[in-house]
Amino acid sequence: MNILLPSNATPVELALEGGSAPEEKLTPSIDQITLLKHITRPAGILPFLVDEYGLDLLLPYLSNLYNLIDEGRQWARYRGTHKAVHDGLGFIGYSATIIDPPIWRNAWADFQLELDRIRDDENDLIPIDGIVSLSHPVRSNLRRVFKDYDVPAGTFAYTRHGNAIWGDDSGTYVDGSDVKWSFGRYHDFTGTLSETDLTALGEWIPVVSSSKWVDMNFPWVTATFPWANPAELSRRQTIASGVAAKTVWLKFTDGSSELIGYRLGKSIPVRAAVEGEFTVNDLGYSCSDDDPTHILIFARTGFGDGSGTTAAQISILFDGTVSAKPGRLWRADVTGGVEIHAYPVSIEFGETVRDQIQILLEIS
Repeated sequence: MNILLPSNATPVELALEGGSAPEEKLTPSIDQITLLKHITRPAGILPFLVDEYGLDLLLPYLSNLYNLIDEGRQWARYRGTHKAVHDGLGFIGYSATIIDPPIWRNAWADFQLELDRIRDDENDLIPIDGIVSLSHPVRSNLRRVFKDYDVPAGTFAYTRHGNAIWGDDSGTYVDGSDVKWSFGRYHDFTGTLSETDLTALGEWIPVVSSSKWVDMNFPWVTATFPWANPAELSRRQTIASGVAAKTVWLKFTDGSSELIGYRLGKSIPVRAAVEGEFTVNDLGYSCSDDDPTHILIFARTGFGDGSGTTAAQISILFDGTVSAKPGRLWRADVTGGVEIHAYPVSIEFGETVRDQIQILLEIS
């Protein structure tokens, strides 16, 4: 029992103090309150604790109230810092690198995030925006989120002319958020331009068994190469130039073989190189009209192409024709042509993702 009376208290005062002291009755209740809040924490009081700690804002991001109280109080201590941004993203299963703008930018408080991976689902975008907006400093603003497709705006020097930003960062917007989102995926495939394929395309030339000019079987109109070239090299040059001159589309179909759309691509003669312009399956290739060994079919879908569908197969269509407005890169009205090579895939198209397709075909 704690006595608060002075040292010269009379026996009567001491007796009154002892008889009316509330500690024995109140201390167990006080200890029980502490036990309830920090040890036992029955489910019934959790909503009240969330309200007491001011963590209601985190309810959309942490459904488990026990985790919300434990992790939310830690987050609240660092709210307004980079750590709070990292902790907040962790609530919804992501992490990111924060990229602050240079101090000389007019919009010096607009920062970007490079996520640890492409968003798992388009529905994750609004929660990412929401939790980061609650976590970052009040003076800051989340401007852009990206992963694997980052094309920044160009900035030129510090002159009056160069202070302008030319172009814009890659990305697109979604409803309910003023953040720009920019994601990219990469899909590499390989194959062979066989005799059957080249015959269908009208580009087959038999393999030359002799290096003599008289034994070559080339149409005169295609003989644009030097006569001194080896026969096999001239053959590959002729095939490659003919294939590359054709219009090429990549055709996407779903699991029921229903058309999703066509994306305009390019046919590029290439050969292996240590440091080439292209990387396919981690190997380098460079453009080569003089000594091509492969044809690279390249295309990249646009933001929103095929959104809401899932491609189950990609095939190559040469010399398909369109009915109107030929400038459109993504369309569903391509007809005719020669279709070769089908590759099974599982590509879930979205509003914020561009899918790069590379198909490397060896000239047989």
